Amino acid sequence: MRLYIAGPLFSPYHRDFHAENIRRLRAAGFDCFVPQEQEHNAHRSTSVPARVFAVDLAGVQSANALIALLDDPDVSSGTACEMGIFYELMQHDPSKVGMLGILTDYRPRLRDTSNVGESINFFTLGCIEKVGKIYPSVDGVIEHLGRWRDRLEAQK
Repeated sequence: MRLYIAGPLFSPYHRDFHAENIRRLRAAGFDCFVPQEQEHNAHRSTSVPARVFAVDLAGVQSANALIALLDDPDVSSGTACEMGIFYELMQHDPSKVGMLGILTDYRPRLRDTSNVGESINFFTLGCIEKVGKIYPSVDGVIEHLGRWRDRLEAQK
């Protein structure tokens, strides 16, 4: 089962958190497409945005599931774009089984719908919840992916 790992890569925290989650996902037998591992060649191109888009789009298109890091005051624009593309691909491709989020920050879980401006956009959260689930750690993600992997295997 191939995963696309979406999320910000802007700080050492982000990169280290992704690296540890990816290590655990791979140890559990999942094939991970990781933009931070792929895009090192993009900066040699004369058209960096076009190259980054092409590399990441190919990763999204080849994935069976998308895993999104949702921490930060709002989901990064690149992550939101990747989620939107994957959601649309799911509408036409049964090999795309869903999206799962990792949200370690407990504050969004405490808010109610009257406090709309306080954390992650509800539309973004709803996109994942429509086709998957949000977990506080990679542990729940790995367990959920196991069920999806079993379902894909049964379809073969």
